[in-house]
Amino acid sequence: MAQEYPSVAIIGAGPTGLVLANLLGQYGVQTLLIERNPDLLDEARAVSIDDESLRTLQAIGLIDTVLPEIVQGYGVDYYSWTNHLFASITPTSTEYGFPKRNAFRQPVLARQLLKGLERFPHVSVLFEHELQRVTQYEDTVLMQIFHQGKIKSLRCHWLVACDGARSPVREQLDIALQGSSYAQPWLIVDLLERSTAFRHTRTYCDPKRPTIRRPGPQGSVRYEFMLHPGEDPKRMQDETLVRRWIAEREPADARLGIARNVVYTFHARVAERWRQDRVFLAGDAAHLSPPFAGQGMNSGVRDAVNLAWKLAAVVQGRLASSVLDSYEVERQPHARAMIQMAERIGAFLQPQSRLGAMLSQGLLKLISLYTPARDYVMQLKFKPLPRFTEGCFIPAPARALLPTGQLLPQPWVELRSGKRVRLDDVLGSGFALLRWASSPAPAALADFPVRDVQLLAQSDDFLLERARNPKVIVVRDCEGVLGPLLQSAGAEAMLLRPDRYVMAYLPRSAMLKNLSAVKHPFFKLRNSS
Repeated sequence: MAQEYPSVAIIGAGPTGLVLANLLGQYGVQTLLIERNPDLLDEARAVSIDDESLRTLQAIGLIDTVLPEIVQGYGVDYYSWTNHLFASITPTSTEYGFPKRNAFRQPVLARQLLKGLERFPHVSVLFEHELQRVTQYEDTVLMQIFHQGKIKSLRCHWLVACDGARSPVREQLDIALQGSSYAQPWLIVDLLERSTAFRHTRTYCDPKRPTIRRPGPQGSVRYEFMLHPGEDPKRMQDETLVRRWIAEREPADARLGIARNVVYTFHARVAERWRQDRVFLAGDAAHLSPPFAGQGMNSGVRDAVNLAWKLAAVVQGRLASSVLDSYEVERQPHARAMIQMAERIGAFLQPQSRLGAMLSQGLLKLISLYTPARDYVMQLKFKPLPRFTEGCFIPAPARALLPTGQLLPQPWVELRSGKRVRLDDVLGSGFALLRWASSPAPAALADFPVRDVQLLAQSDDFLLERARNPKVIVVRDCEGVLGPLLQSAGAEAMLLRPDRYVMAYLPRSAMLKNLSAVKHPFFKLRNSS
């Protein structure tokens, strides 16, 4: 009898690894999470969590646990070199169900994610186990693990390296990082028990000392100071000096207790490949971003979301392993785009002279006078869309408002009872078919359980639906978001992937056929052009 091994082993219990383990646990995948440290790191590297990541926490059933511990919907105020406010960016739109910018404490979230794994008896966690070597075979991966002074061997079928910027797995696989170190080191200072209630970030675009002040939850506040070439990082960490810098920006903060005082040199790099046979890279092991867009951790969460459902479908025999090739194809371009956005923001935050500051800040003031341009900036529309140029989707008609291969918005929908819920709460955790309630019922995909969700237009009610089977899921498009997407594509339904990207639009003719006959093309790599 063949020995059973974990389907997936994850190396590294940072945010990416913990989110991936929760997703795989929810999908029912036998998973092993391995961490070399004796416990989770009590280190607050990331401080910003976006709407897409909160949507993921909703998907794994932890959103009600997480929301009370974060500051939702913060904005950014920009100050000139003369310490005058010259611009504010305060996004209010919630396309994906949550505010775009939110402050959190990484150690708190990590604990919540680790606690979440207790829900899954098929997910195991090993602390104080350090991966030494990886050897791949035809159908397994052999891991040499150091634990309590001894080397032991463990096997799995697939391995995901979420082991950080200096990823030992990436180095063993001889996968190079493309890009270069970011030019300026930054001093990061975390303080506790702030008395200033102002909740938004303040960014000081001052050539003398570019500075960012980020209030966080539970009374925390972070300062980030750019260090100039030639400055000794050790000397710049002197507490007296640090408190003087803080007092120049917010005198009340200068008296707070310092929880952390560290210098980081940021990077802008991407691994040249994200998969080698049965081993994948994710999170900082795959890409490193400057912090100015607050997207480093969020990009790792996107990796986990993209990879989890594909691994689950493969290990459970519903998809061929070739679908895993789409992980890098889909994720790498978007990760690069996020890094480029962070570099552009960084250039704006770090003017090299007062003349440069005057020009860039004057341009932003000018933009704010033109309403469409102001909206583009205020609502963060410059952030690269969660959209694939190629991957696991069927190209949509050019007239479609929302192309396939793009993340579906998450509006509130109304149930028969009159209760309003977020869309994902009715879509479930797997594939879903969102179709007009008046459309013909399709045959189920032969090997794919697909949740059938029927949609009523915003202008309709449940009058005619009351006589139907109460087990059928029917929702009303109470915000008028979903109906126009189907109408623009001339479709009766949209097929949604477990990560809530639109896989295909289905016209009425497709609904009248057995959908299992067109199953395979959904999972081929296809160009969107």
